[in-house]
Amino acid sequence: MQTKMLTHTYINNIDPPDKRIEIYDELIDNLAVRVTPTGYKTFIYRYGSKGKRYTIGKFPNIGLAKARDIAKDLAADIAKGKDPQEEKKAKRKKKDLPTFGELVEEFKELHLPTLRESTRKEYERIIDNELLPDLKTIPAKEIEKGRIRELLDKKALKDESPTMANRIRARLSRIYTFGIGRGWVENNPVQGIPTYKNGNTKRDRFYSKKEIKELWKFFEMQKEPTQSVLKMLLITGQRKTETMRMKWNDLNDGLWTIPADLAKNKEPHEVPLSKMAVEIIEKMRKMNGDSDYVFKSPQKENEPISWLTRARVFIQDNSKVQDFRPHDLRRTVATYMAKLKVDRTVLGKILNHKGLAGDTQVTAIYDRHSYTDEKREALDKWSNFLTKTIKEKTNE
Repeated sequence: MQTKMLTHTYINNIDPPDKRIEIYDELIDNLAVRVTPTGYKTFIYRYGSKGKRYTIGKFPNIGLAKARDIAKDLAADIAKGKDPQEEKKAKRKKKDLPTFGELVEEFKELHLPTLRESTRKEYERIIDNELLPDLKTIPAKEIEKGRIRELLDKKALKDESPTMANRIRARLSRIYTFGIGRGWVENNPVQGIPTYKNGNTKRDRFYSKKEIKELWKFFEMQKEPTQSVLKMLLITGQRKTETMRMKWNDLNDGLWTIPADLAKNKEPHEVPLSKMAVEIIEKMRKMNGDSDYVFKSPQKENEPISWLTRARVFIQDNSKVQDFRPHDLRRTVATYMAKLKVDRTVLGKILNHKGLAGDTQVTAIYDRHSYTDEKREALDKWSNFLTKTIKEKTNE
């Protein structure tokens, strides 16, 4: 146990550690300051034979002197046989309708410390400037879609900031998801409210080499089969639903055939598999070889994985790529293949994109060439580039 005669200056100057630490005060027994790798500092009080922790509050919102006073009061209550955590829960239960402001305080206390500093600061700014002024005193359970839509419409339409409105919407939805998990609310009123479109609705986002490295690192933090699905999207450039529903019967001798009933253009689509893709498939074979699906759902028997939402939110909240969307991986593959001088027609054939491939009704009839060899060469080239990008140091 690390102990120190705590002072305001000392706490203020503690550098973010590699992993969460607790530094105990030499003056007041069981009082400690908890410091996370993101630099978030919180006063806690440890008590009981099992080492329960009671959260006093965030530093510097609560100063050291105040934390010591609270710790003394807690010690007195515990000596009388009281349990601070249970009393805190009991007080909350007595409140039939806790406010949005109270929900946010717990969100700040328990969830924000787990996020990157830049993400945490964005949450705090949106919460303090965009949400609390309108919603703080309203019971969290009574905030309805209409009230939220009104708030978002004002930002998107009146203030002409649709991008910011979407960020507010995403952060508010995350707060309600947290609230459901903690038992504050039963439903997320943000669900069903559509995002706002800019004047130019076409998204052209692709990821830099530095962002690819960052994303790959966060892909590997995901449980299977989510981890492998995300990697496969970046390796092959195929559509999300087609990839998640890949079957073992669709694979034959290094070739993945997306069946007509699943392909967007309702025609079978062949995707040659690079070494990187084959390695992932062999990994999945050891895990899901007895299923029909390569990326088998962890919850449903003999069904494919159907959602990447949790991974997307985790990556947006914790990585440096805060606008991550799985579909942008497909655009990233196309962009770098073009940079690698892959022929436009071949690229279109790989992506199964008729417009990019130059396919028209006439060419569809007369051009029966499968382009399998050309597609394999291009995907191998991309695979080599991707492998090098993941391993190399880059500031791009």
